[in-house]
Amino acid sequence: MLVAACALVDRDNRVLISRRPDGKAMAGLWEFPGGKFEADETPEAALVRELREELGILTEPACLAPLTFASHSYTDFHLLMPLYVCRKYDGIPRPLENQTLKWVRARQLREYPMPEADAPLIPALEELL
Repeated sequence: MLVAACALVDRDNRVLISRRPDGKAMAGLWEFPGGKFEADETPEAALVRELREELGILTEPACLAPLTFASHSYTDFHLLMPLYVCRKYDGIPRPLENQTLKWVRARQLREYPMPEADAPLIPALEELL
């Protein structure tokens, strides 16, 4: 399964994380915004769409910088997830899919329980921010 994730960074160098709502797989865990690709969609196009749908913000593919990726095998599927950094976007992120949002410092990310695939992305963000 291909999923794109975004480390949305604010002016204070904090990263936005999202808590998965009740009723969804891995409910209660914190993750980076993003989601699955649609047919014929690039990772960048998927993120632009997902950020608009999930958070109500607008950005462009040129504003997404690839940072690292995770490759993780869950029990019933394998996940490949590129992580992009985005510092330039229009709007104020708001939870449009019943999720909880929180801005945190990169060094604080380990304090939040995350899906197994997300945790390996943290060191690259710690180095960057």
